[in-house]
Amino acid sequence: MPNLISQGGVVLILIALLSIAAIALITERIIYYYNRQERNKDLSGYVIELLQTGLFPRILEELQSKNSPEAHVLFVGVKYRKSNVTETEKRMEAQAQKEMVDLERNVEYLANIANIATLLGLLGTVTGMIISFLNLKLSGVSDPAVLAGGISQALITTAAGLSVAIPSLLFYHIFTQIINRSASRMEIYSDDLLAYYLDEK
Repeated sequence: MPNLISQGGVVLILIALLSIAAIALITERIIYYYNRQERNKDLSGYVIELLQTGLFPRILEELQSKNSPEAHVLFVGVKYRKSNVTETEKRMEAQAQKEMVDLERNVEYLANIANIATLLGLLGTVTGMIISFLNLKLSGVSDPAVLAGGISQALITTAAGLSVAIPSLLFYHIFTQIINRSASRMEIYSDDLLAYYLDEK
């Protein structure tokens, strides 16, 4: 490992630091999304059923005990049910925006890490090749061994950059899909609750 680092140079150290950051971000987001997952796939229907029975304290208690963005939005909708529908809708939209901020936190950094790691790998490739040809020029002989060091550095940094960029980009897209699905559910559940309030009137 020390030999690889010495061959890869400063660029490889930077890529290694990016890999640590990517692992930390991915781990944090996986734990966050798992803990915020809504197990009830028909939460709005369940809430509306309870509303029809008039069990408002039970609804608020159950929604407050949940940790999902969908439950938080519905909690606001039930809490301010006595307001007019427009005000209730605005309050739920505001809560949904707050939830989106939390859902999207740190995800964009993964795309940035993937881009930077790829560019650093390319930089290592270019600098490695430059060193190879400079060594060849200084030696004055056509010896393949002279080229080996620089080419090795180029290949190591390229592979390292891609090894960081590919999983970072993969998890970026996975997390983006999770965010989009959660946003869609918040919107659908809000519409369901508002439609129920309108039908009541």
